[in-house]
Amino acid sequence: MEAFRQDIRYGFRMLMAKPSFTIIAILALALGIGVNSAIFSVVNGVLLKPLGYKQPDKLVRIWEKWGGFDQGSISYPNFQDWRDRNKSFESIAAYRWTDFNLTGIDQPERLSGREVSADFLTVLGINPEVGHNFTHDEDRDGASPVAMISDSLWKSRFSGDRSVIGKTISLDDKLYQIVGVLPADFPFFSSKADVLVPIAATKARALKERSWHPGTQAIARLKPGMTLEQARADITSIANALGQEYPNTNKEHSVTLNSLYDATVSDVRKGLYMLLAAVLLVLLIACANVANLMLARASVRQKEIAIRTALGASRTRIMRLLITESVMLALTGGVLGLVAAYWGTGLALKALPDVLPRVNDITVDSNVLLFTLAVSIVTGVIFGLAPALQASNPNLNETLKEGGRSGTGRQTLRSTLVVAEIAISLVLLVGAGLLIRSFVALNRVNPGFDDQNILTFDISLSSKEFANADEKPDAPKIRRFFKQFTEKVDALPGIEAAAPTELVPLAGSDDEEQFFVTGRPKPSPSELPLAMTYIVDSGYQKTMRVPLLKGRFFTDSDTQTSGLVMVIDEVMAKRYFANEDPVGQHINLPVEANTAFEFQVIGVVGHVKQQNLDTADGAIVGPQMYISFNQVPDEFIGNGIAFVARTNAQPASFVPAIRETLRSVGGTATLSNAKTMEEIKSDQLSNRRFALILIGFFSALALILASIGIYGVISYSVAQRTREIGIRMAVGASQRQVLAMVVGNAIKLALIGIAVGAAGAFGLTRFISFILYGVSPSDPLTFTGISIVLALVAIVASYVPARRAMKVDPNTALRYE
Repeated sequence: MEAFRQDIRYGFRMLMAKPSFTIIAILALALGIGVNSAIFSVVNGVLLKPLGYKQPDKLVRIWEKWGGFDQGSISYPNFQDWRDRNKSFESIAAYRWTDFNLTGIDQPERLSGREVSADFLTVLGINPEVGHNFTHDEDRDGASPVAMISDSLWKSRFSGDRSVIGKTISLDDKLYQIVGVLPADFPFFSSKADVLVPIAATKARALKERSWHPGTQAIARLKPGMTLEQARADITSIANALGQEYPNTNKEHSVTLNSLYDATVSDVRKGLYMLLAAVLLVLLIACANVANLMLARASVRQKEIAIRTALGASRTRIMRLLITESVMLALTGGVLGLVAAYWGTGLALKALPDVLPRVNDITVDSNVLLFTLAVSIVTGVIFGLAPALQASNPNLNETLKEGGRSGTGRQTLRSTLVVAEIAISLVLLVGAGLLIRSFVALNRVNPGFDDQNILTFDISLSSKEFANADEKPDAPKIRRFFKQFTEKVDALPGIEAAAPTELVPLAGSDDEEQFFVTGRPKPSPSELPLAMTYIVDSGYQKTMRVPLLKGRFFTDSDTQTSGLVMVIDEVMAKRYFANEDPVGQHINLPVEANTAFEFQVIGVVGHVKQQNLDTADGAIVGPQMYISFNQVPDEFIGNGIAFVARTNAQPASFVPAIRETLRSVGGTATLSNAKTMEEIKSDQLSNRRFALILIGFFSALALILASIGIYGVISYSVAQRTREIGIRMAVGASQRQVLAMVVGNAIKLALIGIAVGAAGAFGLTRFISFILYGVSPSDPLTFTGISIVLALVAIVASYVPARRAMKVDPNTALRYE
């Protein structure tokens, strides 16, 4: 132990004696260790930590398989049968996303909410901060309206008053009694929920129809001793039984069941491991750089080490001394890297808050501290081992001579380390290049409409103000309101066109309707095809500039008193009317077992990208159909709808004017979720942008470190070859020949590194193919371009030492010791 303390004291003195070396080494290590700690903190929070629920390994998520969806939404009557018949779950709960207008205040506010069954929080193992969970009596048709509110809403609207239980909150002009307050860290899918209400008490018609799948999802908690496979078999058998009992609605329907953990992280797992691999490569480059510094320093200290050896120090003792110094450097770099990771992770999550699930779980905790400590120690040993092995075995006769210099072994090792840096840098740069090309390709994808200068927003009306005598939405009044509002928005200076729409392109949705073609054999209800359904008005095509390929679009004359008409997209036209003109054909939309609305096709438009920009060419895409808002049956008219508006300037700048227009129309309508189409498109690309930014940053860091490595090796080589260079110049070598010799050495190292790196990248880029679009993992243009960039970097990095070599005075060099 005393010897170890002596090594630490001596190592500290030696590091302080060469502050420039120490600072450069620590900064290189801080960068390498810091990015590793930052990414590990993300991997730890998202992938390694257990979910923040009681016994999270017992939680599963359930989807219904139907209509080509493996993870489709659930029919609520089917959920009720799962709940009553299963033998695998302690409890099972349904939930669906919804929104509410917070009314009874000066300016209505839009709240995010969930409709949930009574056992929702019980499944998750969560209790309210104040109050109680929903009871089964509160979750039934006809029950008095009750609600649970979020911690943030409790504090903002009720000042955190614990006597809030029993008070009321006005949602959509209906009074709900508050029965509970959710915990502050309520973690369900990392998504905000301001309000929870019982799902069965909503009296929604969709909850009573087995054929309807109104966005309902399900979670469950396994019984003790029950495995995932057993539960999957149990719930599948129930689904099969329902298919036999209700063939019209459930034939060939099944169930998908996965752990809640997999359902939460499956979309980001590969990407995070890819980033972790990338930062490990950056750390290897940093290690190679510091190892090169240590080798250079060891060559300066070779006489000191030779004297220690001559005085009886063993090789093990000398290696321990040198490795202690390297570990001290690494630990110092680790501390600085941990600080950088703390700040860097926070900034990254603020810049890209919606990219990752479980963002609240991403912290610099004890796991990250232990990881950083382990990485620092291992890093110190790795970059210190090669110099220690080299330096601890000196040639005493050569070293103790006055003119003795190191042999070629150390230079060969330094060159090998630089080759490794270049190879690793090429792997990272090729990955970044492929991501950049993918990102560019996605930005050039034609979404099927003109996405420039489009503003989207949601309008929600008061359910009380726009209700009829039966307390149902007053469809004629709602239509008049939206017509008046659309006309006023259309008239605003700078607005070229505006239109309501049930779906906003690129915003994602599973809002599909079943249909069948008149005059053809009608499939059974469970086998009816599906089409994405857009409910729009006559101004939609002008607003979005969806290309009209045949026929016409809706006009103001298409009303409830005229014949029902429909516009379909080119996919639907080719798939169902390949050998005939679709215009004039009739399509039926069934709403109940024996009821269907028949529409005449009046036009064909281009296909719109609704779900993803990266749908591959040739991939199976769903058909789309358009229905006029003016012809939607009254019973399907709701109190809210989205709007799109085309502007002649920056779309976001029109939001205040549109809000004022909404106020002028009257009522307590709310405008929410205002976004430009560019923002929606950006959200679509957020995962790729997140990976691109980080991989790009790591690649740039690797390139800088590799450049420093090349510069260091060439500088060291020039210093070691000063005498040789002087002799060459004394016997007639020109400065240009010296320049070519030095730069040529750098290019040779670069070419070897590029060859090794290209071979490695060719194999490794297959692992990022899942995130690429429009470019092959072995894209020759990317490989060639990156190789040229690295060769140029090698030339630039070697130019300064080469210029120094050109200016060597032969007389001075010949006297060089």
